[in-house]
Formats: sequence, C-alpha cells, structure tokens
Amino acid sequence: MNASEVRQASSDVSKTVVDAASDLATKAQEGAAAALAGARATVDEVGTHLPGIASAGAGGAAESVRMLQELSDPRLQLLVAFSLGVGAGLWMAGAPRLVTIAALSPALLAGVAIASRKQSRQGRGHRR
Repeated sequence: MNASEVRQASSDVSKTVVDAASDLATKAQEGAAAALAGARATVDEVGTHLPGIASAGAGGAAESVRMLQELSDPRLQLLVAFSLGVGAGLWMAGAPRLVTIAALSPALLAGVAIASRKQSRQGRGHRR
C-alpha cells in the first residue's frame, strides 16, 4: 500500500466517522425535542389540575380543624404532645424531612384548632 492509498483509506474512514457522528447528533437533537415536548405536555396537565388539588387540600384542612375543635382540651393536648414526641424522635433518628414534617402535621392542626377555638370564645365574650 502506497501513501496515496493510505490517504484515500484514511479519508474514507474519516467520512464514515463524520457521517456517523452527524447521524448521532441528529438523533440526539430529535430525542431532546421529543423529551421537551413531553415535559411541556406534562407541565400543562399539572397546571390544569393544580387549582382543584389546592382547593381540595384547603377544604380537607378546614374540615380537619373543625373536627378537632370539637375535641376536648385534654385530648387535643395529648395529640399535640404525641405528635411532637414522634416528630422529635424521627428528627433525632435522622429520618427524612418529609416524614418528620408529616409526623408533626397533627400538632400543627391541633394547635390551629386550639387557637381558633380560643379566638372564637374571646369573640363571643366581647359581644355580650
């Protein structure tokens, strides 16, 4: 094989590599565009359903507070103490934050119920 045949073979290999790289880049670009279109569709769908989810969550929280307001003070205090104890134990044990927050949420709701109950009693007292 002489130098010109080596150059020709090298040129053919280079063209093949360039063509393969170009095809790969085109496919990657098409894949990225398809992934972006899918992400946009998902975001649009979530955006459509988010207001309903938020209103359902707010309604559920309001109903929970109403139900908690009907409990006696000692039961609410027991619920708060238990929830705080579980939350503190999970936090010290190194549990994930989401789990710890979930354990503390009953204490938050019971606290809101106690505070709103006291405000409603004070409001009734001022009306007399």
